[in-house]
Amino acid sequence: MDVLIIYQYCTFGGVERVVLNRAQAFKTSDYNVHLSVGYLHDSGALKSFQDYISEHGLNNHLKAFLISNSTNLNYDAYDYIFIIDTPQVFGQIQNVDNVFIECHTSYIENRQYLGNIPENIQGIIVPSKSFRSLILDEFSQLPPVFVIPNPVPENFYSFDSHAEIYFVKRPITYFGRLDSWKNYDEALRIFSYFSNDPDKMFIIIGNGADDKKILKSLEKDGLLAKSLLRSGIEFDHATYLINLVKAHKGVFISPSKGESFGLSVAEFMCGGVPVLVSKIPAHEELLEDDEKFLYPLGDLQTAKKKITQIFQNWETYSVKMTEYAQKFRGHQFLKAWDEFINTNRRSED
Repeated sequence: MDVLIIYQYCTFGGVERVVLNRAQAFKTSDYNVHLSVGYLHDSGALKSFQDYISEHGLNNHLKAFLISNSTNLNYDAYDYIFIIDTPQVFGQIQNVDNVFIECHTSYIENRQYLGNIPENIQGIIVPSKSFRSLILDEFSQLPPVFVIPNPVPENFYSFDSHAEIYFVKRPITYFGRLDSWKNYDEALRIFSYFSNDPDKMFIIIGNGADDKKILKSLEKDGLLAKSLLRSGIEFDHATYLINLVKAHKGVFISPSKGESFGLSVAEFMCGGVPVLVSKIPAHEELLEDDEKFLYPLGDLQTAKKKITQIFQNWETYSVKMTEYAQKFRGHQFLKAWDEFINTNRRSED
């Protein structure tokens, strides 16, 4: 089976990780599925993405390339075409069948295109039940909406017991975009409650983490001297980061205002790192409504209290994370994939 995926930008982001994780699940379970990912633009991550494919032996299940004006795509050569939040190409596929939209964007303005989609779109794929409910509330007269959850590879569940200890402090970690929707400002305000705690440090990873604005904000709140900043990490280094945080018995936080799934949260959970996340539908779904790991947006005192409780009960809560994370294993994704294919099987099959 050949599947074409079209996406706007190749970044070190969640969509790329989702595609890699799907390919790994197909390989692990010996599925005859080949994904071809065509990007409209390279935002500096394409080579790393391609290197990951090669180094992890995924070439038989995944390839990635740039779609240019000279690219002659034979859409009929693919069994399915998935367009991930890229309405720019609707005009090119208006006469093609078996086209589906994948909606992953949590940014409200970026999914307004769902209000005016071509008639040939057969359905919409989303990564969670909560996000399905959200878009069905937001838009009327949508085609069928299918849930295919994001898988997390098995190597995210494995902890390196020999991981080195680099720091004497325990990290509170933020890993994501540094924008208002991901709500990094609130993460920094939460950090500030621990600025005088000699046992705590901060890890901030996201594009622009070393910008002057961030540095000045950290310095103003007395956080800079105990913060580790990185503008980004390669696709292959996510498990290293999770192992690093776990080895130091740290906590991961996400104060996001909205998510379609929450893949970074899921990955840290798989690694046994306790999380504190905003109380939004996607996060509630990930944590199975466990209030120990959820806080109301803007309620910094509650966030501080719960982070303190997590540190105090770290070993017990680490085990709880791995229990909740079992639903992210590849077989759950493959079950949903099979149901989707069986429901939308091409007539010539």
